[in-house]
Amino acid sequence: MLLKSKIAYLGVLLGLNQLFIILSSVIETNTIILFAAAALLVGVVIVEFGGKSGLLFYIASCLLGFFLSFNKFEFVTYVAFFGLYSYVKHLFETKILNKTALIFAKILFFNIALFVMYTAIRAFIPFKLTWWMILAGQILFIIYDYAFSMFINYYITIIKPKIKK
Repeated sequence: MLLKSKIAYLGVLLGLNQLFIILSSVIETNTIILFAAAALLVGVVIVEFGGKSGLLFYIASCLLGFFLSFNKFEFVTYVAFFGLYSYVKHLFETKILNKTALIFAKILFFNIALFVMYTAIRAFIPFKLTWWMILAGQILFIIYDYAFSMFINYYITIIKPKIKK
């Protein structure tokens, strides 16, 4: 393994995670992409060290990100959806074997997360959500879930063997 210690590897991944979170506050136009990149690192931790380590990594990234992020309103999207989804996706895909039930559970989680984000942000900023925004969100979520799976598969088949050398 390129990084001999589990702690060193997790530290590097957490540093990259926080870099993406900080950049999401600085580069306003790419906030969602940078949060998605930060969430992919939670997925890498789950692949390398398991679900419990992934959950602890997510909690650490939320605590550290809260203090380092400049825009707390946008950070709610990472806490409520992007970072948490990495762990939830792992849970759903290991526990739910029926494909239809799996897709339904993922979409249900997304809608609950969307409601939490909307409620939290609406408490501070007046914002009206329309039906087409919700529909677009559903479509983008399905694309995100597919891209997330593609990245994890790429990591497992291409990147992970090179790191283990």
